Amino acid sequence: MVTTVGALAPTIRRATAAETDTVAAVLAEAFLYGDLGPWLVLNVDTRFKVYGPYFRLLTEGAQAAGWIDVTDDLAAVALWYPVGDRLDLDIANYDTRLAQACGQHLHRFVALDRVMHAYHPTGSPHHYLAHLGVHPDRQRQGLGSALLEHHHSRLDAEGVPAYLEATGNRNGALYRRHGYLPREAYRVPKGPALYPMWRRPHPAPTA
Repeated sequence: MVTTVGALAPTIRRATAAETDTVAAVLAEAFLYGDLGPWLVLNVDTRFKVYGPYFRLLTEGAQAAGWIDVTDDLAAVALWYPVGDRLDLDIANYDTRLAQACGQHLHRFVALDRVMHAYHPTGSPHHYLAHLGVHPDRQRQGLGSALLEHHHSRLDAEGVPAYLEATGNRNGALYRRHGYLPREAYRVPKGPALYPMWRRPHPAPTA
C-alpha cells in the first residue's frame, strides 16, 4: 500500500529488501544521539560503529517477520511487527549476530532486550512499533507523523491496537499526539527508564 498524506506530504510505502542497507543506515543515524545511546555505548564514535551492524540485524528481522514503512526518499523509516498473544520475534541467528555487532557492549543490549520482552503486553493482538527513525537532516519536518498516520490508518480500518516504548519526553509527546496513552514506566536494571504506550484503534465516524 502506498499513501500520500497531502499535497506537500511525503509518499509512504513499504520498504523493499534491496533497501535494507539504507534503512539500517537511517536508523543508525537517527538513534545515534538518542536517549538510550550513551547508556548502551558511551563513546559516540564506537556507538556509530556498533549501531551499523546492530540496526542492519534489526532491519533484516523486520523485513522477514514484520513490516517496514518508509518515506519514498528513505529519509524516515518505521519498523512494525504484528504480535499475537505474546511477543515472539524469531530473528535468524540473532544471538550470534548481536554479539558480533555489539562486542564488549553486548551485556547492555541483552539487558535492554530482556526487560522489554518481560514487560511487553500479552493476551491482546496488536502491532508493535519497534523503531521509528528520521535522518537528522530531515527531522522536525513531519515525517515521523506521516509514517504514524499511514500505519494507523491501516490499524484503525482493521480494529487493531498498537504498542511502543517511548524513551523520553520528546518522542513521548509525539506519540501522545497520535493517540497513544502512557502505561506504567519501568527501568532497565541499572539503566534508563522506558515508557510504554498503547493506542486503541480509532474507528471512522459513522455518518
